[in-house]
Amino acid sequence: MMLTKLNYSLLCLLLSSPLALATSTAHEPLGKTLLAQGSIQAERSGAKQALKRLSPVYRTDVIRSGKDSSAQFRMIDDAYLDLYENSELRLHEYQFKADGQRGSVIMELISGGLRTISGAIGKQNKSDYQLKTPTATIGIRGTFYEVSLTKEGMYLAAWKGGITIKTHSGACNTALGIGQQANFAFVNRQGQCELLTEAPPIFTRKAPKPKANGTALALASDETTDPTRTVSKQEELPPDNSGGNGGTDVGKPLARQAIIIKGQQVVKGSASQNTEGRPLLKVKGEILTTRPQQVQQYSQPLSQFDVQWGRWANYQLVSGKEVPNQQGLMWISYQGTPKAILEQRSGSAHYHHLLASSAHSNLGEVSKLKVGMNIDFNSGKIAQGKISAEVPDHTWQGEFDGQLSAGDLTLNFQQGQLINHANQQTSSVNGSISGDFVGNFGQAIVGGFDMHQTNNPANYINGAFLIQQPDGN
Repeated sequence: MMLTKLNYSLLCLLLSSPLALATSTAHEPLGKTLLAQGSIQAERSGAKQALKRLSPVYRTDVIRSGKDSSAQFRMIDDAYLDLYENSELRLHEYQFKADGQRGSVIMELISGGLRTISGAIGKQNKSDYQLKTPTATIGIRGTFYEVSLTKEGMYLAAWKGGITIKTHSGACNTALGIGQQANFAFVNRQGQCELLTEAPPIFTRKAPKPKANGTALALASDETTDPTRTVSKQEELPPDNSGGNGGTDVGKPLARQAIIIKGQQVVKGSASQNTEGRPLLKVKGEILTTRPQQVQQYSQPLSQFDVQWGRWANYQLVSGKEVPNQQGLMWISYQGTPKAILEQRSGSAHYHHLLASSAHSNLGEVSKLKVGMNIDFNSGKIAQGKISAEVPDHTWQGEFDGQLSAGDLTLNFQQGQLINHANQQTSSVNGSISGDFVGNFGQAIVGGFDMHQTNNPANYINGAFLIQQPDGN
């Protein structure tokens, strides 16, 4: 009898400990569904249940997505998970201790693909987080990564942070991401790894289009979609009305967002999907176009951001109005980060790592372009905005601030100067600048700028830039 009481007392003590109370059971939700588009089911205790928005998911659930279907989940540690179409994911374990500091994750991707931004658990030792696949086990430490299973093998991308790859065959034990040789890899069926210098085409796949009724994308006021997905702006903007070359309806924007630099103005507008350097541009209801021989430049900087830009020597208005044009025109076309995702960001960020740029000045070749700004996502204030560039015998410098409100980024040029290296004299500079967030969760900013000498506007510099935080956040 005494032994029975002792065992009972020990059992009560164990059950009352924080560690025991915090451990997930099969009946406790591990997360909830943010979006269920198409056919999304969870197999639970031998029964199948359709998942919809706000449906909970549990330990031992096997989640399956059908053709042209996708799902997004927010887990108990604030991780976001985006499941591809034709995918199968098993939730073996997802524990988050009561102290908010410890936890463990074991998931198994059986088929298809996923991308995820890890939460609090993923910021610990990589041994606390495992994603099992048919050929390898993936570990992480605070990251944004993507996995796609194909007939040939498995593709991986470490978009931020790092991941480790250990194949079941023992043929590969390597790492991707920050501080490593590559951010992308392919693992064949035999478990052999091949590091890739560029993102494989499979990661440029587009999300399935929403159903006609659009209810799958409806958001409650206290929720947001997963920031790992880039929502196609074609779902928000009317399509072009002329077979992809841009519409002329004054009341409707074109399919893509745009920043346009003409004269001494940098303004936001929209652009068509033309990819030959001659998109139609719309600014305040007016359509701008050009001829092939007037295209001076066209490029698509960096494959991971949907950005295009170019420069025209001349342009005209579709309405037939004359265009005063002395400096040509610079245009930037892009798909911006969904506003719902930007509204959910918090804290502060310093964007100053230049990824790509294109600038022109009448004073000669432009070099050493620098752009930076601090953004407080809590207050929406943009501070310490600075832009500078070198041209032969001169330095351009400008300062700006701005505001982020409801996902809209507004930048305001404040003051600037042009420094003459020959005599060290400075003259006043006026300017204009505009920018927008790009990337799945606003990890970069694309923008355009113009600066010109106040007392001699013929001296100018303008161009485009793409910047992000140094750590890729």
